Amino acid sequence: MNPSQFRSLLASMRSLLGSEQELLDQVVHELSVYLNPVDEQPEPDASADRVALSPWQERRAKELMTSQMDKGLSIAQVANECSLSRSHFSRAFKKNTGLSPRDWYLQLRLDKAKGLLGDSALTISQISLDCGFADQSHFTRVFTREVGITPFNWRRSMAGAPACCAQ
Repeated sequence: MNPSQFRSLLASMRSLLGSEQELLDQVVHELSVYLNPVDEQPEPDASADRVALSPWQERRAKELMTSQMDKGLSIAQVANECSLSRSHFSRAFKKNTGLSPRDWYLQLRLDKAKGLLGDSALTISQISLDCGFADQSHFTRVFTREVGITPFNWRRSMAGAPACCAQ
């Protein structure tokens, strides 16, 4: 079985087994080590494939970042949940998403903040805590740097915008 057939088989098995993916990844890894002795040269793209996260790892990382947004979460904790070192996880996550884990997580928090600013009567201070920022001052600095306008002014500008355009 050549490596591309093997990857195709793996993709088919993953779609069938759903929640058993972690176990499947382990079995497939051990099978690939057995079938591909160390002295054989991998295909040119095989090393690039190893840098990317598997579907279960990407899903787990995003679920963890989304669910722990207000509790403070380190990238090392997310990497550990994906059974990877922090540096390997960071490279693989960026390959999958186009953003570093830190930038993806920050964007997630800012998107939630924008939603709360536009759709709720919560105070900016409460929104900052709900989105995982240390305090309102920290939130305001980060929001202003990334969005280009203060949260207060962003909220005010959204109040006058039609519902279809308030992002």
